[in-house]
Amino acid sequence: MIAKSTCDYEADYSTIPGDRILPFVFSLNLEDSILYPSKGEYQKFCYDITAVGQDSPHYADLSHFLFGICSTITKENIIEITVSINGKPQTVVWGDNVEIKTADKPDNPTGCTGLKFDFPLNKIVGYMKVCISLRTPYSIGPVNVCLYGGGTTATGLTVCGPSCGGDEPCESVFYQKETVCVPVKVTPFAKPGTAKATCCGDPIVSTGNQCMGNQTSCSFTITQSLCIEIPISFGAVIETGSAVVKCGTPSEEECDCSEPDDAEVVDAPQNTVDTRERRFFLSLRKRVCVLHTFKDIKQSRRRNFKRPKVACLKLYGVCLINISSNINQCSLPSRPVQ
Repeated sequence: MIAKSTCDYEADYSTIPGDRILPFVFSLNLEDSILYPSKGEYQKFCYDITAVGQDSPHYADLSHFLFGICSTITKENIIEITVSINGKPQTVVWGDNVEIKTADKPDNPTGCTGLKFDFPLNKIVGYMKVCISLRTPYSIGPVNVCLYGGGTTATGLTVCGPSCGGDEPCESVFYQKETVCVPVKVTPFAKPGTAKATCCGDPIVSTGNQCMGNQTSCSFTITQSLCIEIPISFGAVIETGSAVVKCGTPSEEECDCSEPDDAEVVDAPQNTVDTRERRFFLSLRKRVCVLHTFKDIKQSRRRNFKRPKVACLKLYGVCLINISSNINQCSLPSRPVQ
């Protein structure tokens, strides 16, 4: 049975901000893929790579890309690879335009590993289709999509692909309410069309070289009311700090993920100056802690402090931390305070 973990069918790098944007969308083609092969079939992953950029220096053409497939997959495990660009089949040459980059010899200059495709693609009208057929079925999970072009590396987004299984991260979802404000400037313009002249009556022929009137042009104004539709998309970019781990005791038995009966609370170290009490909480459900800086929460908690107390964020996932000072360490395991 082929295992499948949570993964996305699409990775869109066109929405990732930066000095230069690689405007390409990677989509798993479910119609042409064979994720769960029947007898006599081979597992097959097909991807559509579509350019959605504009004719601007802010957008870059694609030079090459990598799929971070399972590290145990070798050239011998791959039966066939096909590549087409804008409907035209491309010649695949192992070691030239297709190769596997390992941790010992990662891709230069991205530093990424996996199955590399060295096929350039235009940022505006480019469309590429890639299919990978495997001799042995693999688990289906998130694989990293790493892009390079225009001196820029884009990595971190994932798409469903052949993964090793058993090493996928446990995904947690967090929520934070924000109020976003953006200034909007509307600049009017008026572009004239092509003037069309129509003769009214017959021409009048006069002798001499003096014309009636003394102006070379006529001026007038036109006033037009406008209704302007202004579409604005709001979003956010998530950044995390470096991950640290608190190692437990190795055992041959499976992990006990049940809640502990007693929760231990450890106070944060006190500064020499008079400060309010801060406490940190770490869920026993995870061993990995990622330190976040919640500046808005920090400010709001300080305004609400009337006496020393503990305010615990109800974030159930990797770390349950109330950060109201610059102390960046994790406490001993503790149950979240209600």
